[in-house]
Amino acid sequence: MIKRVLSAAVLVPLLVWLVLFANPLYFAMFIFIVSILAYAEWLNMDDTGFSTEKTIYLASGALFVYMLLFYRILSFYTLIFIFMIHLVQGFSSTQKEKVLKQHYYFSGILYISLYSFMYMLVELKGARILLMLMLVSIWVGDSFAYFCGRVFGKHKLAVSISPGKTVEGAVCGVFTGVVAAIIFGSVFKINTALSIEIGLIANITGIFGDLSESVIKRAFNKKDSSNLIPGHGGVLDRLDSVAFASFFVYILVLWKML
Repeated sequence: MIKRVLSAAVLVPLLVWLVLFANPLYFAMFIFIVSILAYAEWLNMDDTGFSTEKTIYLASGALFVYMLLFYRILSFYTLIFIFMIHLVQGFSSTQKEKVLKQHYYFSGILYISLYSFMYMLVELKGARILLMLMLVSIWVGDSFAYFCGRVFGKHKLAVSISPGKTVEGAVCGVFTGVVAAIIFGSVFKINTALSIEIGLIANITGIFGDLSESVIKRAFNKKDSSNLIPGHGGVLDRLDSVAFASFFVYILVLWKML
């Protein structure tokens, strides 16, 4: 618990500064580094270390995220190029397990690209505070989902994927996450309806993001994606709820601005 608190005491103020006050370039660099660390965890779920093949995929993932962040107009072409590299990699074997493993590697590139939507939110005029609202809402929702699930949880949400999660915990998490969004929005003069929409979308999609990573960990019989963050596990563990939420909240905010 002490490690968990100390890690949060360092990381939360850093993230708040990056989201609200720092030059957007610094936040983009932060997203880039975080994405590469997360993808490295994704590739090494099997604990076999880094082979030449994994290194090629890691470099490809780094290239795609870099283009998304800094040269977005070329990112689609970059993804197609990487996909072709992925297909050529498949020439090395026709064994089913090998082929499926390579598809798993490629899917990780698409997964980490979801983090880039946090930076895309920062780029939108006046949306920095909305990203902060989303993050606070998810943090509060996740915390209450855990405690409500332990106290009131009776019905399993997805027993084969994450036995500890319950329907009661999920409902409590969504509700408290929306309440947190409303309170945060009222303090910072954000439209109440928009606060509710962001809180609702972020916490509902966050559940799916959490479960999607849990599927990967359960497939590899892992409790955490890594031990990189003391008391918190890995980067994938900390951003599982944020990955899906960032995409959908970005779409919502972009739609509102059109």
